[in-house]
Amino acid sequence: MFLHKNSQKRIYFEDAIYFVTICTQGRFPLFKEEIFCELFIKELRLCKILKQFRLFGFVILFDHIHLLIQPDDKYNVSKIIQFLKRHFSRDINYIMSPEGAIRESRLRDGGYQCFVKIINNHDNKIKILQNQFVQKYGIRQFQFPKFQWQKSFFDHYIRGGNDFFNHLEYIWRNPENHGIINNFEKYRYSSYNGYNDLIDYFEL
Repeated sequence: MFLHKNSQKRIYFEDAIYFVTICTQGRFPLFKEEIFCELFIKELRLCKILKQFRLFGFVILFDHIHLLIQPDDKYNVSKIIQFLKRHFSRDINYIMSPEGAIRESRLRDGGYQCFVKIINNHDNKIKILQNQFVQKYGIRQFQFPKFQWQKSFFDHYIRGGNDFFNHLEYIWRNPENHGIINNFEKYRYSSYNGYNDLIDYFEL
């Protein structure tokens, strides 16, 4: 068990699984736009490779996201979420403001040189999303403000199999509970529907 050095409330457990919630600033319904949902999944996929965690479930709601993750012994849950939030913010603002936007390479963070091809492939996908966004909203858009996440995040330490499956079902049913769709089984941006290459198998 490790106490978070910057917080008296966040405690880390070895081999722990966490239910994590991150919210947009002011609960802005950013993820009504499917381009941004696609971007988040791409960022999540890359983050999973670089930060080496297991992902058991996720769902993207209009103004918040739930994840069910298990960090390894190198990167704790705070480092994972910090990386995910920072790079999503960077890339979404790049997509929304293509004129004069500058993106620093992820390789400058250090430690990712062995992932050059993966990162370059990811960056090419970001450019495709940017082109889709410009085609839809124009080069100068006013529909979306500069994006920011709400500070910090909520995490719950999973205590056993029942707790795990209760939170996994909560993730799956969340789109239905929030009235986004009548049948959660048809919701596109949830681990319930596909993403087999992204989701890990849980063993009791």
